[in-house]
Amino acid sequence: MARKLIVPFLMVSGAHDKQVASDRVRELYSDAGSTEKVFVDLACSSHNAMWERNHLLLFRAALEWLTQGTVNGSKTGMLKLGYDAPRATQ
Repeated sequence: MARKLIVPFLMVSGAHDKQVASDRVRELYSDAGSTEKVFVDLACSSHNAMWERNHLLLFRAALEWLTQGTVNGSKTGMLKLGYDAPRATQ
C-alpha cells in the first residue's frame, strides 16, 4: 500500500522515540512511492518532540515543508537535524 503514496510527505522521527521505532518510519520512507519525501531524524527528541529541546528545528522543518515543499532545501532524502548543534547556555 505504501507504494501507492505519491503525494509529497515529511516524516519526522525522534532519536529517542519509544512509541514509534525509527526503523519502522525508515521502512515507510523506503516503501513510499512518492518522489518528494523527506525523512528527518531529530536528535535529542522523543515522540513528544514539539515540547522538547529541538522543538524549533522541528517547527522550522515543518514550516519550510508546508510553504516550500523542502527541508533544508531538499525535496527528498534522509536528514539528521540537531546532532551538531551546540547546547545553548542560560
